[in-house]
Amino acid sequence: MSVNLILLLVLILLLWFFQKKKGLLTLITLGINLAMLFFMILGINLGFSPVILTVITSILISANNLFNINGFNPSTKSAFLSSTFIILLMVFPIFFTTSLLHLQGIPLEGLMEMDMYSLHIGISFIDLSVSVLLMTVVGAINDIAISITSSMIEIKEQLPDLSLSEWKSSGLAVGKDVLGPTINTLIFAAIGSQFALLIWVFDLNYSLTQLVNSKLIVTEWVAIIFSGISIAITIPITIFLLTKHVKD
Repeated sequence: MSVNLILLLVLILLLWFFQKKKGLLTLITLGINLAMLFFMILGINLGFSPVILTVITSILISANNLFNINGFNPSTKSAFLSSTFIILLMVFPIFFTTSLLHLQGIPLEGLMEMDMYSLHIGISFIDLSVSVLLMTVVGAINDIAISITSSMIEIKEQLPDLSLSEWKSSGLAVGKDVLGPTINTLIFAAIGSQFALLIWVFDLNYSLTQLVNSKLIVTEWVAIIFSGISIAITIPITIFLLTKHVKD
């Protein structure tokens, strides 16, 4: 039995122990998400627009994450509408920033190990970079949106006489509490995924100017910044959509 299989079995047992059937549903949802990502990559290889495919896939993944795991209710509907709006909203800023900072393509540090391969893949590197940045914000948006809506619904059920302004204030309080830890998670996830490469970059004795302007570093920080901006915007929009939906 391989180590990967053992780790997968441990994950399944833990999900079953803590969530029962919902834990298995989480695994099924993850499998569906991976299948959608596979077909998205296949579509990009066939010549379809990477940005359009990424937007469509991101919306489908949001729907799968929210409705398949949490059911179809006012909480998930508001979270899905908020996530969809943020995904569409971030397309132009990400495209503009990628073009302005020249983030497209492979960092110089990565090219050192790929100089034997051809980079003429027939796909716009700008579009690919936009797609990558869009995909980095989807999970964070979904998490923050469902956290706020679920908490607000629970607060409303426990305190039905709560006024609309007080209910919105409670939602903002929840948003403030989860915003910081979520951004910290994004930062450590980005650093952890590139830790070995970052150590190598430091060993190259880059000057501070070279380090700060390295495409590798800039791309990671831009991804973190856009994720932070996305989840910060998600908070008020989610609160607005939920209060409007419940009020109507």
